[in-house]
Amino acid sequence: MKKTGIALAVAAGVGGVALNVIARRAPWRRAPWHLVGMAVGVIGTELPVPAAAAQLGATGVAAALGAGRSKIGAAALAVSAGAAVGLAALQRPAADTGRHLQGALDEVLGRGTVTLNAPTPLLPGKFRRKEFIAADGVDYGNGQLLDVWRKPGVTGAPVLIQVHGGGWTAGDRRQQSLPLLAHLADRGWVCVAVDYRLGPNNRWPAQIVDVKRAIAWVRANIEQYGGDPSFIAITGGSAGGHLAGLAAVTGNDPAFQPGFEDADTSIQAGALLYGVYDLAALNDDGTSGLRDHVRRAMIDDERDVPLASPIHRVTPDSPPLLVLHGNRDEIVSVNQAREFATRARELGAPIGYAELPYAHHAFDSLPSARTVASAHAVEQFLSHLAKH
Repeated sequence: MKKTGIALAVAAGVGGVALNVIARRAPWRRAPWHLVGMAVGVIGTELPVPAAAAQLGATGVAAALGAGRSKIGAAALAVSAGAAVGLAALQRPAADTGRHLQGALDEVLGRGTVTLNAPTPLLPGKFRRKEFIAADGVDYGNGQLLDVWRKPGVTGAPVLIQVHGGGWTAGDRRQQSLPLLAHLADRGWVCVAVDYRLGPNNRWPAQIVDVKRAIAWVRANIEQYGGDPSFIAITGGSAGGHLAGLAAVTGNDPAFQPGFEDADTSIQAGALLYGVYDLAALNDDGTSGLRDHVRRAMIDDERDVPLASPIHRVTPDSPPLLVLHGNRDEIVSVNQAREFATRARELGAPIGYAELPYAHHAFDSLPSARTVASAHAVEQFLSHLAKH
């Protein structure tokens, strides 16, 4: 029993320290370890209190098994308990998310225009997709599918299009931004989640052409699902943030609308999460990992890179954008969002930028306090624009 307790105490101590380090510092930023770091980091920063409780539980079991009766075991118990305290402390920056989001709303809409009042986290059951699906797997062109989310009886509602991420080579419409889509649908919006052709088999500009075609489909057809085609916003995370951002700042660009050049693909607002805005940027360590991935994933002609980068396409006439990014993002550098926001401000484009402390890539994949606050911020941002 004593040996088992010591082993458990050591494992809990090492695991707790590792979770704290990854959650706080995001040390793994190169493939494939950055995916592990993201998963571990999201657990540590989005569920800090449950993680701390589990850590204390393991510590207690180890102590009950007699780990404290040896110097190694006692030291491991102390480390494990300290790790629990460290994890619990991560709840503070998560709870402070609202302040950063309010700053972004004030920047883009004007101070005092809206006041963010996010409730405590909703139960995960509220994020269930099937509750709001009004149309599942509608073909909008090129064999690509979309889903329509809404509450029964909704009419004349503003519309949000969601573009999934996945490095331009993976993912689908059913996997991402479920808390945001459910929240907007629950508030009376019509939401449309879209697929698009994926690389590397489908080369650029297939991805953005599909997103544009989806916008055109929504504008032409969304009234039959209760949507108002005069107000269409767009959102996406990661690669989806890139495509959503590019779609927002290149409304009606005929180069991205082959065969449907006359369709209205303008966007009235965008909410972009941990997106890629400069496809030519170097990684933080000076390596060319992003550039190399973009080449492998979709783009053959280097001349297309600036044309495909939202940072080079934003203008003073771009629609209002709300940009959210975590400063512990290990997959897409926070510098992408910082520089995009700086560029938009220099041009006088309407933008609000919130940099979320200790948030990792895909932080909104869990129903945390930060996820709920972000969903409310996006909803209040878009709802204000839809009403005015």
